[in-house]
Amino acid sequence: MKVGTINFHRSQNYGALMVTYSLLTYLRKREINAQAIDYFPEHHTSMYPLRNAAYDKFIDKYLQPFSSAEEEYDLIIYGADTIWEYYRGFGYDSTYWGADSLKAKRRITYSASGTLKNFSEESDELFRKHLDNFDAISVREDVLAEYLKNFTDKPIIHTCDPAFLLTEDDYLKVMSERLISGEYAVLYNRQLGTKLFEAAETVRQKTGLRTVVLKGDGCLYSSDGELLRTDIGPSEFLSLIKYSSYVLAASFHAVAFSVIFQKQFHTIMKTGAERVESLLRRLGLESRRIQHSREISFEENICYAKLHSLNEYVENSEKYLDRAIND
Repeated sequence: MKVGTINFHRSQNYGALMVTYSLLTYLRKREINAQAIDYFPEHHTSMYPLRNAAYDKFIDKYLQPFSSAEEEYDLIIYGADTIWEYYRGFGYDSTYWGADSLKAKRRITYSASGTLKNFSEESDELFRKHLDNFDAISVREDVLAEYLKNFTDKPIIHTCDPAFLLTEDDYLKVMSERLISGEYAVLYNRQLGTKLFEAAETVRQKTGLRTVVLKGDGCLYSSDGELLRTDIGPSEFLSLIKYSSYVLAASFHAVAFSVIFQKQFHTIMKTGAERVESLLRRLGLESRRIQHSREISFEENICYAKLHSLNEYVENSEKYLDRAIND
């Protein structure tokens, strides 16, 4: 069976690349011939006018080879990640809604996502027109699952991000060596601003730990703004979280890998908060979301030994995916 996945396999984004890697690795461990479909149109490439070699190194080493968007597939898996999105200057890309621009005998989604506040009459019409083209549908957020029930009578399954389909040992195989000696805290935000360094200073004071700040373009800073490195790709991103003592995240996947590596963490999310809120609700970790770094408290640490809901979440997601592929 020839299987293709469609998400954001060339992005300069840690989460997007880890989604691609995680899903492909999960499928290949089950002896499914899967490759990422090389669909990456201009409205994607224009988002990354400057490319960091550390990202491209990971893509070349762990995600290639890609398969052609012109080929015909027995099955295409749409997702995960925010594939149902509005692109500034372009609009919505119906390809991700299951339009006929890609050829497949069967189509399913796995943990597909979209930002509800960005939906419109136009996106709703795409759901009405194309959602029933999918043989099976799963989404990453519980609120999105409820929303999509307006457009189809098919079951909408709430599944985990592909990152949770792999084990910590799987990620050790693609993780870089430890980057920082001793204990440290790490802050991650795709964008850089003065408030981020204010938060870093708060973390440093509250934890007593050396604190570093990671930005989405691959640059790593000290808490006082000194540029330390410019070569932080996905492998280094994993390492920074894995060996940290504390994580303050403004990113869904920084939260996800904090959970996978069983870290103490908090998250401050403004845009796209629903995806993090959905995950925290599912795991019973709602208290880890805060509005400001001054709310950081270590009075209650996460007890991962009691986090049985994660195992159930992953098992149900695996059942959906295995069934959807083989039906």
